[in-house]
Parts: sequence; C-alpha cells; structure tokens
Amino acid sequence: MYNKNMLKSLLQKQQIDALKSGNSQKLEFLRYILSEIKNEEIDKKQELTDDEIKAVLDKIVKELDDSIKAAKTGGRNELQVKYEAQKEIISSISK
Repeated sequence: MYNKNMLKSLLQKQQIDALKSGNSQKLEFLRYILSEIKNEEIDKKQELTDDEIKAVLDKIVKELDDSIKAAKTGGRNELQVKYEAQKEIISSISK
C-alpha cells in the first residue's frame, strides 16, 4: 500500500533518531519543519501529500537562502554555518 505521507514519516523518524542521538540542533530544526507542516495541515483541514510537503520544504529552503544571504552581508559567520547545516538537513530529506 502506498503511504501518501512518506516524507512526513521520514521526518518523524529522523526526529526520533536525533532525540536518541542527542543532536539538539537537528532535533530543534526537525521540530520546526514538522510544526510548519502541521500548521499547513490545519490551514487546509487535511493531511498534506508528499508534493504539498515538498512545497513547505521549498518555502523553508527559500527562507534559509534569504537568511544565509543576510548572515553573509552582516558578517555573522556562525549564523551562516547554522543555516547552511539546516539547509543540508532538508536536502538530505528531499532527495
């Protein structure tokens, strides 16, 4: 049977793995992603499909790109590294 929420399941599994491994930065970001997905589900009053979840992830990537650009401009290398790591988490999910 095809699970229309494979991406959401993958995100939830990675959240549990991050919790078990003690990776608090990844855990925090995965919680943020899942909350964005949940907010979108509340708005639409239904569960999101994988394509809709990809759209949410694309929106987050765009926000991260803007944040990376702002961090570079402001000379905030630590924020730039953090945002790039978050972007890498999304790219590992949406391959």
